[in-house]
Amino acid sequence: MTSARLRLAAPPSKLLLVRRAAQTAALLLGVTRAAAADPSDGDAPERPTVSAAATAESGAFLPMGVPARNDAQRAYLYLQGGYDAARGGAVFDTTVQANIVGPLSLRGGAAYVGPDGTLRPSVALTVQALRQSQHGIDLSVYGGYQAQGFNTVPAANLVVAVGRTFGRLTLLSNLGYGYGLEEGEHYGELRVAGLVRALPNLHVGLDARGRLDLERDADEPENEPDFDVVAGPVVTWTVGHLAVSASGGASVIKYRLSDAPVTVGAIGQLLVGSSF
Repeated sequence: MTSARLRLAAPPSKLLLVRRAAQTAALLLGVTRAAAADPSDGDAPERPTVSAAATAESGAFLPMGVPARNDAQRAYLYLQGGYDAARGGAVFDTTVQANIVGPLSLRGGAAYVGPDGTLRPSVALTVQALRQSQHGIDLSVYGGYQAQGFNTVPAANLVVAVGRTFGRLTLLSNLGYGYGLEEGEHYGELRVAGLVRALPNLHVGLDARGRLDLERDADEPENEPDFDVVAGPVVTWTVGHLAVSASGGASVIKYRLSDAPVTVGAIGQLLVGSSF
C-alpha cells in the first residue's frame, strides 16, 4: 500500500518540476528580450534612433544603387514606379531589407520592366564587412539570385558596395557581376552616386548605373540587351520614418543581335519608402 501511494505521488512531483522549468525558461527569455530591446543598460552602446533621413543618407532609397552601410536602421522597404521611354514601358521595383544578426541582413523584392516584361523576384544576403568609424570606409557585399537578370535569364549575382561620408556629402559606388544560369550568359555593372544633405530632411544628388553583356556569341536570349545606361538627379524628402524620393534623367539601351540603333529616352520614377 505504501509503495502504491509513492507511485501515485511521483507524477505530481515531476509535473511540478516541469512547470518550474518552464517558468524559469520563460523568465530567462523575457530577460534576454528586455536586454536586446534596451541595449543602453550596462556597458552595451545605445542604439541610435531610427529615422528615414539616416537611411536616405546611406543610399538605401536611391533608384539604382545599393547602400554600403546597413546599420542606420533595423529594416527598410520601398516601392518605386515610373516610366522608361527608351524601353517604351513602365518600370516598377519593390524591395525590403532586414537585419538578421550582427552585420548580416536579408534582402528581397521584385521588379518589372515593360512593356512586355514579367515580374522578376530576387533575394540576397548582405554583410557589412567594413565600417567608416573603424576602417575609414563603409563596405558591404551582396550575394543573391535573380529570377531574371540583365541577360533575361535567371542569374546569380554579386555586388560590392563601397561608400564614404564627408560631412554632408556621401559618395557611393557599386561594382557587380551576374552569372546567368542558362546559355552561359553573364554581365557586369557599375553604379555610382553622390548625395548632399541640403537640409536635415532633404537629400539631393546624382545616381547612375551602367550594365554590359559580357558573353559574345550568336546564341543569345530573345530581346537581350547589349548594354544600358541610366543617369540623372534624385531628390529625397523624409519625415520621421517615411521617405519620398523623385528621380529622372536619361535612359540609353542597345539590344544584342538587333539592327535597331541605340535608343535614348527620358526616365522618371517616384519612390515611397520607410525605415524601422
